[in-house]
Amino acid sequence: MIKIYGGTDRGRVRATNQDTYAYKVVDEETAFAIVCDGMGGEKGGHVASAKAAEVIGQALTRGLTPQLPAGSVKSLLISAAAAANAVVYEMGCRDESLDGMGTTVIAVVVKGDLLCAIHAGDSRLYLFENDGENPGAAQRLTRDHSVVQLLIDSGEISEQEARNHPKRNYITRALGVERSTEVEYTERAFRKGQLLLCSDGLYNYAPPEEHAALITTCTSEQDLFLLIDEANKAGGADNITAVIVAK
Repeated sequence: MIKIYGGTDRGRVRATNQDTYAYKVVDEETAFAIVCDGMGGEKGGHVASAKAAEVIGQALTRGLTPQLPAGSVKSLLISAAAAANAVVYEMGCRDESLDGMGTTVIAVVVKGDLLCAIHAGDSRLYLFENDGENPGAAQRLTRDHSVVQLLIDSGEISEQEARNHPKRNYITRALGVERSTEVEYTERAFRKGQLLLCSDGLYNYAPPEEHAALITTCTSEQDLFLLIDEANKAGGADNITAVIVAK
């Protein structure tokens, strides 16, 4: 049986919350979850993230039936992201106050023992398996599309230095900024454990690797907010969003 817990918080510094999340448990073996982190000004960021999550959520609600073959999940996710990109981009073109808005996205589908995910930007997906060589440890499944990730890859800075780098908010891929965009697809087995979808406001201030116990024992939204509270205790300088998928 799949359980999902989600929550978001403005944080301690920002005037508005530009993060959005959505999820749905379709049946005992099938579910989806989405986290989006908007950009492009106070109004534009919220609009972009909310609309992207809405469009992707609607597409997955329509398409993610128990009868859908596992091999069709990838195309469903990618087409949902493409639709969201088109909608957000056109909204920005029509409304001058929304020009240039965009949003990160991490969207996952769990179908039986299969995990499928797409992402663009620097929102992340972590896996905590209940078995294997290191049960309960955080495994990061996504690679950020960001300037600091490029600097890490080139050896110019460390992961620790990236947390406070002046360009840590510069992302290289997003939904809605260009007429078309490419999302990155990830697929792997997911038999038992927890998934964490989160925005950078969570992992920059409450690194999942350091809070695995809170994540793996989460059984309610109240428990989830204990994790969000940790990000606020560490400064809360950004919007904070987390969704935990447990099975």
